Amino acid sequence: MKIYKRVVLMLMVLLMLVAPLSAFASTYVANRRSGVFHYQGCRYEQQMSESNKAYYNDRDECVSDGYRPCRVCRP
Repeated sequence: MKIYKRVVLMLMVLLMLVAPLSAFASTYVANRRSGVFHYQGCRYEQQMSESNKAYYNDRDECVSDGYRPCRVCRP
């Protein structure tokens, strides 16, 4: 029983360490109208209309498609 509790505790600690890293792997959101891309969660991304949003997983994709980085969140 002690081993089971230790394994569960170790898994919980591991999850707590890995979970914040997922925030750094977030997607980028580009505004089709303005030509600017943001980190997901940027205050300007939150104000965008859903119809103007384009989602990307890679910064280089945004740049190659002609979007420029936001000057607030600096992706």
